[in-house]
Amino acid sequence: MSMNNPDQANVPPTLEGQKIVRDIMTRNPVTIPSGVTLALAAERMETLRISCLLVEGSGEIIGILTERDVIRALNQMIPTSHTVDTVMTRGVICIKETEERHAAYHIMALHGFRHLLVTDTEGEPTGVITETDFRKNYGIENFIGVLNVAKVMSQEYLGMRGDSLAMEASAEMQSRNISCVVVLEQRKPVGIVTERDMVRLFRLQKLDSRLAEVMSEPVHSVTQDVLLTDAVTAMQTLQIRRFVVVDEIGRMVGILNEHDIVRHLEDEYIDMLQQLVIKQAQKLNDDKFRAVVNHLPHKIMVKDTDSVYVSCNESYARDLDIRPEDIVGKTDFEFFPKELAERYRADDRKVMSELATISIEEPYIKDGEQYWIHTTKAPLLDSRSNVNGVVVIFHDITQRKHTNEQLRRRSWALEALRCSGRALVFSETEAELLQSVCDAVTQQDMYVLAWFGWAEQNKEHSVRISTASGAARGYLDNFNISWGDDEFGNGPGGQAIRFGRTMVNNNLQENPDFSPWRQKAGDFGLQSSISLPVMVDERVAGALTVYSKEPEAFGDSEISLFEELASNLGFGIQSRRTREAYEESLQERAAQAVKLEKSLEETLIAVSATLEQRDPYTAGHQKHVADLAMNIGKEMGLDDNRLRGLHLAATVHDLGKIHIPAEILAKPGRLNAAEFALVKTHSEVGYKILSNIEFPWPIAEIIRQHHEYMDGSGYPNGLKGDDILLEARIVTIADIVESMSSDRPYRPSLDIDEAIREILAMRGSKLDCDAVDACLKVLASGKFLPNMLQDAAIDMN
Repeated sequence: MSMNNPDQANVPPTLEGQKIVRDIMTRNPVTIPSGVTLALAAERMETLRISCLLVEGSGEIIGILTERDVIRALNQMIPTSHTVDTVMTRGVICIKETEERHAAYHIMALHGFRHLLVTDTEGEPTGVITETDFRKNYGIENFIGVLNVAKVMSQEYLGMRGDSLAMEASAEMQSRNISCVVVLEQRKPVGIVTERDMVRLFRLQKLDSRLAEVMSEPVHSVTQDVLLTDAVTAMQTLQIRRFVVVDEIGRMVGILNEHDIVRHLEDEYIDMLQQLVIKQAQKLNDDKFRAVVNHLPHKIMVKDTDSVYVSCNESYARDLDIRPEDIVGKTDFEFFPKELAERYRADDRKVMSELATISIEEPYIKDGEQYWIHTTKAPLLDSRSNVNGVVVIFHDITQRKHTNEQLRRRSWALEALRCSGRALVFSETEAELLQSVCDAVTQQDMYVLAWFGWAEQNKEHSVRISTASGAARGYLDNFNISWGDDEFGNGPGGQAIRFGRTMVNNNLQENPDFSPWRQKAGDFGLQSSISLPVMVDERVAGALTVYSKEPEAFGDSEISLFEELASNLGFGIQSRRTREAYEESLQERAAQAVKLEKSLEETLIAVSATLEQRDPYTAGHQKHVADLAMNIGKEMGLDDNRLRGLHLAATVHDLGKIHIPAEILAKPGRLNAAEFALVKTHSEVGYKILSNIEFPWPIAEIIRQHHEYMDGSGYPNGLKGDDILLEARIVTIADIVESMSSDRPYRPSLDIDEAIREILAMRGSKLDCDAVDACLKVLASGKFLPNMLQDAAIDMN
């Protein structure tokens, strides 16, 4: 069979009571021929809701097709018509079903697999073991000591907007080796795109889809304070592989995957291995001991009561560049620096004197380089329980420590970016934005100082520090920095501005360009810094500089996050400047509009006065109509803007009479039919005079309609009902009341009661009911005096 089993020799015998692979594996794995198309394979995976297919060829298993393989095909634009053998993973690593479950997990963790083929003693496939199998069979009791989800969740996740392209997300999933993308709106999860969703996307070939179109809903989430036992139980009940972890207001803070849950198995594996080694070493049967431990990847040795080596396995001997048998009779002083050897011997003596097993993390020298190891030491006892030596087992944790340190630093940088994001959203002014960002960055103890400086465009190329925050803020007292090519401009901040790129100084005390500030930086505990140019209007406007109390604090991940922050900060500054400029423009335009409106109003009033000079009988008529119309409009609840337009329209509502001969306007008798027809043109003439002038209100149309009636019997267009502007209906009523109460060439003024009876008679048929009612209230309240009464009041004075 075309399968590899390279790690079987490194798997130790099982301890009593341990589960074996057969107990937890998924039986009857689904197989497909190698010639099946990717489209059919993807459909099979989606329909059966499985994450892998075993690929058969010539009667044997030749590969495995996983969801990750399909995503790789999606990103490489491989057609769905291609066969599975073009993208499957070849050389399948397997494990026998009789092996201990921890051994299976160790192989998966070692190779970064999520699927492991299981075979019987004859090498025939009998099942597949996945992280889901481990999670389903991992007893709840194993999580009782873990308080809550926050203890084990991953803070490494990918969140994207719903309008992002699904293909972009797919590429990120492959490059970051992650199993899902969470769709966020304002940092709150609204959907999730898993590898299974990407398999469907590949099958359907909807390559231009947005995440919102392919995401799964609803999002299963838990808060970070939920007990892990409850989260695992819920995951098993819901039959899901992950939970999105949110804070108390629903914002995403992490993700809880199956991997986060079952990774504790690796620690169990180490514990089991240690128990096995100690059990065998107790017998001090060198041949049997070596048979058990010789091929294990862990470093294992036995020493006597004087810390002299008695035996070791091949892995440890390779590190020392000797054969296992050559270590007999030697001590740590022959392999390690004196200080380290004395430390090892002191630990040996403690274990033997206290009859205690200890586990410690400590340094280890290999090929002249320092590594970190996790060491377990246990006393060796003879048949009478007398101490006769110590057994030591350790494994390299250097990468794990580095990874944890990177995660720790990245989490600090992520938190700084998160807090800064809030500042970018809620800060009103540019100064508030800069201060809020510096405050947000220094909320974390990791970053003790953050400042922003503007690049001054003067001959000194000075940098003006406008804001700063952090415990080490006093460092900036009497601080001298420029962005010129001089002693004070060659530090990270000055170079970031001058060259327009990020400058990282991960060891302030060793950087020769930092000499002007080195001593003071040391006094404030500053060990490393990052300076980032901030672009505004496509030029470097200044720099954001952040300091850490730890050396080497800014790796690639942190640099990327802070560069994103600097980019966002530049955008924030630019957007606020744009908004301020826009608001200033609006204010200026508003002021100009007020001036224009005032000029128009004055012009219209002047035109009205000129018109009234031609017709002494209507002197003041338009002004009085405008006053009454305004009062009616107020009574009807019109807003100030509409009232202003109503007043101006009423002020010149008879503008068209400028076209009528004066002798007709002043004729003492009744007009004949031809003369009246000419007079009736004044509303249309007035409209034409003003129609080409852009007013903020429909003044020309109000003038044209002020003789229209609700029943369509008016002129010039016979409009009805709501086709007539409300303002025109108001002017019509005000015109009738004011005209009847004023002297006309053909009759003296009438009593106000006559005018009231007239509009009541026309109410509902020709005149708007609401407007008539409002007019009656105005007249009854005394807010408006008819023309004749106004003139009488003037005469009395």
